[in-house]
Amino acid sequence: MIVQLDEVRRLIKVGRVPQLRLAHILLDSAVELIMHRMVEEYLQWEDRDFDQLENLYRMRKWRKNGTQMQRRFANRLTEAELEGEIARLEPLVTSKATRRDIKGKFPCKVEFLVEKGALPQALVPVLRKLHAYRNETYHRDHHRTGILLPAVLIYFDIVCTVLDLYHPGTMIRADEVGPELARLRPDWRAESPFEIPHIAATKLREEVGLDLSALQDALADHLSLRLEELLSGLEYIDQNNPRRNAGEAIRLMQVGNDDVDAIFNPDVLLSRRLPITVQDIRDWAERAEALREVADRDALFAEFAALEDLFEPLERRVNEAVWQIDERANMRD
Repeated sequence: MIVQLDEVRRLIKVGRVPQLRLAHILLDSAVELIMHRMVEEYLQWEDRDFDQLENLYRMRKWRKNGTQMQRRFANRLTEAELEGEIARLEPLVTSKATRRDIKGKFPCKVEFLVEKGALPQALVPVLRKLHAYRNETYHRDHHRTGILLPAVLIYFDIVCTVLDLYHPGTMIRADEVGPELARLRPDWRAESPFEIPHIAATKLREEVGLDLSALQDALADHLSLRLEELLSGLEYIDQNNPRRNAGEAIRLMQVGNDDVDAIFNPDVLLSRRLPITVQDIRDWAERAEALREVADRDALFAEFAALEDLFEPLERRVNEAVWQIDERANMRD
């Protein structure tokens, strides 16, 4: 884990898009691995009750559909005793379906650990958004170059937070450690091995650093520019609308492709109730500027993520429409 984070530190110093993309992927892997270990420790505490509950569920089935021997075994408990014991154990353990979700889905790990008090609630929207960015770059070759460095820097700081909250249940002491760990704590043998996550998190955070003021400006500038371009794109679509009805673009961009009546009939289009207005975009631009005053790391990025989610679907449709207009113009030329 320390090697992985140390490599991220090096990639951040390089600062080019390919290195920052890889840094983001490594950070996402690191935080998911730490959360996996935290989850496993919680589930291990439940193992005895979980196994007992599974046996009781089997007995419940055997009472109705089992073989003669299985029914005889299940009937050692009365139905009231069986159901009472099931009712007692169910609140104490994580269900099989939930365990499956936790092991396979990143957001479920986050929510489980928040529920257990192992992670703060404020991290939920931040981790969700940063993990979504990772999926885009890893699975779909979509790189948010305009926000990549701020995203990596805040993700590094958050990984350090999660690492600092990690309390290993077991630890094996080695005679030697690699240079990455030795660099962080030259006298590491004098420390309890259980303090290694906290020592590493503190030192790595100090080395990389998170300039909150610079982050505020970077996030505000990024959203402000995109919202400005969104308004400009809507104006451009209106200017190239053959019907020349001012303000129609924002409505056209929100009706479904199968809503033929609204697309070809301005009166029908005007009658459609649509969620986003130009005033909404202007309000979001004000909220984007207000990010410069948000002094909490998690609240800052959560508000950034919330704003981005509000306008991004519309932004995609507007960008596509602008591209199509330009393509038709190029073909005419």
